[in-house]
Amino acid sequence: MSDMKKFTIEVEMQERWIPHFLSMLHYMQVLGGMGASRTVSFYADGDRDFRPMFKPNVEYEEQKPVIDDHGNRMYDAG
Repeated sequence: MSDMKKFTIEVEMQERWIPHFLSMLHYMQVLGGMGASRTVSFYADGDRDFRPMFKPNVEYEEQKPVIDDHGNRMYDAG
């Protein structure tokens, strides 16, 4: 297993999306704690008011998705 690294992401989004976004992250944490694998999805409604801004405090290389079905993407480091 690789070394754990702590980093911060500053996020700006409409308030109504925050509980849903954080619930998704919490579920990812639960799955990791259980050692379970699932696809976790979040509907990014750019036509409406989901226009988040993310500012990570680490450099990273953008990765290609393992699945790209007409813009519905899945990323996996597996």
